[in-house]
Amino acid sequence: MMRRWIGLTIVSSVLLLLFLAFKVIRFQSLYYTYNDMYAFLQLSCSWMDGRPVLYENVWGYDDRIHNNYAMLLWGPLIYVLGAYGAFIVLIGLYLLSYTLLLREMSRRTTGWFAWVALVVLLFGPVWFWFNDHPGFGWHPELTYYPLSVLFVLALFNGRTGWFLLTAALIVLVKEDGALLAGGIHLAYLCVQYVHRANRSVFGILARRRFWLILGGWAVLFVVGMLFLSYKNHAAEPEPRLQQALQVIRDGIYQADFIARNLRLFLNNFLLLLPSILLLVYVLYRTGFRQAGSLLLIYAVAQAALLASNWVQGSHYYGTNPAFDLVSLTWPPRFVLMYAFSVCYVAIVWLVFKDEVVPAPSWQPVALAVGLFAVQLPIVHFARSDFRLDTIFHDTFTYRYDPQKMPLLPDSDVAVVEQLAKTIPARSNVYVFDFLIPFFHKHYNIWPTDKQWERADVAIIPNDDFQKLSDRLPRVMKQPYRAVRLNTYTIYVTPAYETYLKQALP
Repeated sequence: MMRRWIGLTIVSSVLLLLFLAFKVIRFQSLYYTYNDMYAFLQLSCSWMDGRPVLYENVWGYDDRIHNNYAMLLWGPLIYVLGAYGAFIVLIGLYLLSYTLLLREMSRRTTGWFAWVALVVLLFGPVWFWFNDHPGFGWHPELTYYPLSVLFVLALFNGRTGWFLLTAALIVLVKEDGALLAGGIHLAYLCVQYVHRANRSVFGILARRRFWLILGGWAVLFVVGMLFLSYKNHAAEPEPRLQQALQVIRDGIYQADFIARNLRLFLNNFLLLLPSILLLVYVLYRTGFRQAGSLLLIYAVAQAALLASNWVQGSHYYGTNPAFDLVSLTWPPRFVLMYAFSVCYVAIVWLVFKDEVVPAPSWQPVALAVGLFAVQLPIVHFARSDFRLDTIFHDTFTYRYDPQKMPLLPDSDVAVVEQLAKTIPARSNVYVFDFLIPFFHKHYNIWPTDKQWERADVAIIPNDDFQKLSDRLPRVMKQPYRAVRLNTYTIYVTPAYETYLKQALP
């Protein structure tokens, strides 16, 4: 048994480290250029530079929009390593959670389930897609998944300290963390009840403990939302919840809104389908004991998460042309439902392990291969921004994202890279989108007029198709001068001219 666990751990650890290397290559190849990740990098350590807590240059006081307080824990590492620190946090949590989960599975069950879980759930194409997070690269919500696994293990362990720690970490990731943790906790309680009582889950409604736990998590979720609402309306209100509810009220009478959301519901279900099929197989191996109750528990918890995600995603209907990509199946939202799905399968298996009916050895192998393979067309169908063959071909064929290469001549890129290395860390810069990854340790400024300080350096394409230069007087310190390269113009203040001279050939 110990040998089996060590083998599983070695395989998963190697795969995770390879994925970390893949993330680094993608980042250095300029595939992650959307602003969200860089905003989170800034807000994680803004307090270390004398700025307000959770302040960043895209939206300003980000804590008025979300309760992302777990970012403060990762701040020191991100302060030193920039985006690499965020990647290390995510993969580090995966290494810890997977190691402990695989050990628990190997200790409590036969080894085949751990291998199937490894292939289907822990490293399947769906997992790969939302952790690659095309275009963005990283969101703090991605940590929900490994933290949820640790939370499940804390529930089985029965130690109050570990339970409180893992629950707190989930809640601090974002305001909907209480909904996820509460769903997992209640699901664990209900599955345990169904197993011990060998009766319908409805019997748990007569248990006082169920209502206390439900009430506790509900209160925690509501308090978090009220706290967020208070911060939001304290100054410069941005009532996202009210706006989203208004969109839904108007949208239910619009054919386009209904059709697009039905398509998103279908895509969401398809992305969850491999984990659902594995759950059904687990129920089959246990003789479908109380299968109705176990499936009902799953459906009710997922419905709550789906409703929350739907409301949040509806905020972008009519205002974001990429609504279908940033709504229900957007990785920071979908990860909540996937995390619950994986955790629920693990809970049911670990609780009902003694009722497992023996099966031919080929059956788990066929199941793992089939459920892995079916994920590829599912992800391609549900997410138009994800094409696995193209991702690997482009990543290992071109130095940079081929779609960005026309604006990345070697001569200009060499100057930009050297400038990013030369200027002091935490400098304020105003940089064209494609070049932002080079300045991941700095305070990049976006054209939203939310910058805490004005920039000393700006880099804008010569054709300026985004009209970025129109904002220079508002985002740059005065005076500044321009140095024209082949593709870009670099604007620099007198204090930073020395650094530019060092970067120029």
